[in-house]
Amino acid sequence: MGNGLRKLLFLLLIVILGIVQLTILDYFKIFTVKPDFLLINMVLASLAFEFRWAFVLSVFAGVFKDAFAVAGFGLNTLLFGLWSFLIVRLSKEITLDNNVTRAVLIFIVTAVHNTITGLIFIYLGNLIPLGIFLRIVAIESIYTAAVFWLVFKFSPLKTVLI
Repeated sequence: MGNGLRKLLFLLLIVILGIVQLTILDYFKIFTVKPDFLLINMVLASLAFEFRWAFVLSVFAGVFKDAFAVAGFGLNTLLFGLWSFLIVRLSKEITLDNNVTRAVLIFIVTAVHNTITGLIFIYLGNLIPLGIFLRIVAIESIYTAAVFWLVFKFSPLKTVLI
């Protein structure tokens, strides 16, 4: 598959997965959290493309997520761009060529992303009970990594996307 077609596929996936995350995933919540498909797409884009395109796709995913967020507009855009930069740098240092290491990477990125987002919201004066904060950080991170691992274990997408 050509590189231009892969970029277009990722762009289309951002839109489709964003819509799925906003609608259908509400029926698959576990303890009121759902997997973050846009974050998964951002990680995969960062592993599949050189920095410039990975950054553009990641920022687009962040803008899409921020457009439908309740509060903190721009936070996901900023953090997705940062994660993309760090993942591209990390992928030059270590090999991230199997689904287990990618799932661990997605778990770590999701946990750090949710922790930073929660701490920023708390700093801005939003009250988040500790139990809810920990549930979001822990369960959403595990859920997102597990969904990624299951989808890529039993799907032909891995040969197309990465």
